[in-house]
Amino acid sequence: MSRTGSQTRISVEVPDNLVHEAQQSAAREGKSFDQWVRSALEERVRLERSAKEFFKRRSVGATGETLRWALDNGPDRSPDPGDEL
Repeated sequence: MSRTGSQTRISVEVPDNLVHEAQQSAAREGKSFDQWVRSALEERVRLERSAKEFFKRRSVGATGETLRWALDNGPDRSPDPGDEL
């Protein structure tokens, strides 16, 4: 990584097919590849932040009693294939 002003230049290894798809998307949207990647990264960070804030608000006052009730009263069966621990 290298910093220039208020921006940081990064180098990331990405599979060729993913780069190709991203380049095609950028062209369809009339953006440069760099603009498209920056936009995709901003969107992902915004989604992560929104999810974190959502669950933080939802957990206010949570005691775990509802979860314990659901676990105690849920069906007693084996997990679906692929859901095993």
